[in-house]
Amino acid sequence: MAVDLTGRKIAFLGGDRRELEVADTFARMGAHVRCVGLPWPDDASWATNVTEEVTAWADVIVCPVGGVDEFGHVLYTLPEMSQPPPRLTEEVVRRAKPGSILFIGRAQPTIRQMCANWGLRLVEFRERDDFAIKNAVPSAEGAIGMAFEMADITIHGASVLVTGYGRTGSVLARMLHGIGARTTVAVRHTTDMARVWAAGHVPMDVRDLRERVSTFDMVFNTVPALILNEEVVHRMNPRVVIVDIASAPGGTDFATARQLGIRARLAPGLPGITAPRSAGRILGETLLTLMDEMNL
Repeated sequence: MAVDLTGRKIAFLGGDRRELEVADTFARMGAHVRCVGLPWPDDASWATNVTEEVTAWADVIVCPVGGVDEFGHVLYTLPEMSQPPPRLTEEVVRRAKPGSILFIGRAQPTIRQMCANWGLRLVEFRERDDFAIKNAVPSAEGAIGMAFEMADITIHGASVLVTGYGRTGSVLARMLHGIGARTTVAVRHTTDMARVWAAGHVPMDVRDLRERVSTFDMVFNTVPALILNEEVVHRMNPRVVIVDIASAPGGTDFATARQLGIRARLAPGLPGITAPRSAGRILGETLLTLMDEMNL
């Protein structure tokens, strides 16, 4: 893959340290880079705060892996950012160059419609296998690190449940098994149960979750639906640790967990928090691959 970024105008709207890593890499590759709503270093000459001017200037616009919320606010995960996040409004999109490219992890329907209305080429990359499979590694490592911080027992020898066996769930289960956890994976389909069994884990039908959840010391949720609902949380071991890495709002009834004194945390965007250099390299490689595929 040989993508020449020399002279390419690339704007980054929001994000976390992943996007900073990519912005820095692209600048060193010869691109003209500008950033809005990022915690840039003091010496970054490409920092700015004017979203409309940046999108009007850019050939390529990069929004974060997390995308935007329903109001167009660009999502990032860094608490030290004091200013409000940039927004993808109709005015911002309208002022962009027709034919310019907007890369985004996942777009809201309103963003898709605005891009169609004003002639932007929208590319969503979060669900691409090459990105999601690689990104599962820092996500899983971050989830395990968070469990270490929250728990008062070792993962080695613990009875651990992983809900879901997709790209992140499968990597997470493998890592937990490697540490020495007694790993069970809750899935819905018989094919997934066979894959779980073949990988050396204990398969469990997700419909049995309510009856069996009390036996686990730790629960890692990767399912972006309310799978750990009020009834399930009530049946948990009161000393359990829950780490939910599904997309916000996660798959856990956190209000019930708080009420019961159960340690539970929602942890989206872990790659950008726990391993920004590695996660930034993965993101940068994905964007370069996409540009190569589009013959940019």
